Amino acid sequence: MKIPKYIQFHNETNCVLSRFLKAAEPEEGCCLLIGKSNRSGKDHKRNIWEITHIWNCRNIWGEQESRLIDQSRSEFSDKKNLQLSKNNRFEIDAKDQIASQKWARENGLKVLGSAHSHPLGENKPSEIDLSLIQSPGLMVISNKDGDLKAWWIKNKLNIQSVKIEIFSLM
Repeated sequence: MKIPKYIQFHNETNCVLSRFLKAAEPEEGCCLLIGKSNRSGKDHKRNIWEITHIWNCRNIWGEQESRLIDQSRSEFSDKKNLQLSKNNRFEIDAKDQIASQKWARENGLKVLGSAHSHPLGENKPSEIDLSLIQSPGLMVISNKDGDLKAWWIKNKLNIQSVKIEIFSLM
């Protein structure tokens, strides 16, 4: 997948996303971003991603069905002051991922990326976020004030900021 030139939140989806993530506090909230990846008709080099729907997800980190808890604990066991919990870690429920992908396909859309909150910190990828990246992708992060920033993360060492635009028909 090619890095988007910028992402557009359509019809208040940025507000919906912020509310979903804020509602999870003090834990990290998580959502999937659904929409279309388009190339501009005027400029074929512009790769614009339109986010038209937000799929609110359950954070299952630390619960019985979590697949990442053991990996995270061993990865950060040398950090004495780091207490891993849903307050600084998230894992999207696989059932939510499957349901969102099915719904997106049925509606001619795609899951474009994920979003989560850092209720105690900045809206940039944390060391924990980067340690668990499996493949390149779009990640939107909300800080404690609800401000959103978008990132394209290729791997732990290759992170790029992605511009966000708000598009509304009103």
